[in-house]
Amino acid sequence: MKSYFLINIVLILSLFSLIFVFILQYEYGILPCKICIWQRWPHVFNIILVLIILSSSLTNNFIFLFGLINMFLAFILALYHYGLEQNLWDNVFSCSGEIKFNDLSTMEILKNLNNTPIKNCEIEAWNFLNLSLTGWNLILTFFMLLIWFLIIYYQKRSHESNSASQ
Repeated sequence: MKSYFLINIVLILSLFSLIFVFILQYEYGILPCKICIWQRWPHVFNIILVLIILSSSLTNNFIFLFGLINMFLAFILALYHYGLEQNLWDNVFSCSGEIKFNDLSTMEILKNLNNTPIKNCEIEAWNFLNLSLTGWNLILTFFMLLIWFLIIYYQKRSHESNSASQ
């Protein structure tokens, strides 16, 4: 019972996270960088995993492990992005718009440069309570990582108690 409560918490947090960043992007015009876009995917995978878990009566333990690994990788990505914003290390990824220069005139190149949104990964786009959106995502993914650990723990405990009662 506790694990289904936690699974629903994961679903709510991932949905809230995605809705929040889409509102910031489309309603307030805050452009995401390339790493910001990558950080959305673990939340999409969380939603898919939770829907699989909730829709199936028999769930494989590997699904819970995928959720844990997914949030671990999301935490590492958020930590990397937060470190970029805090100037702790240099960026190894390209964080700018892509422009194709093949067979373009000077005017077309200038037009493409002016119309290409470029968002630097090292500069925070949004700040609340002196913490950037990346910092909030780092905290959120850490707690979601802990929740997946608890889900696995409760599943294992439930499985052991069912085995002992037989």
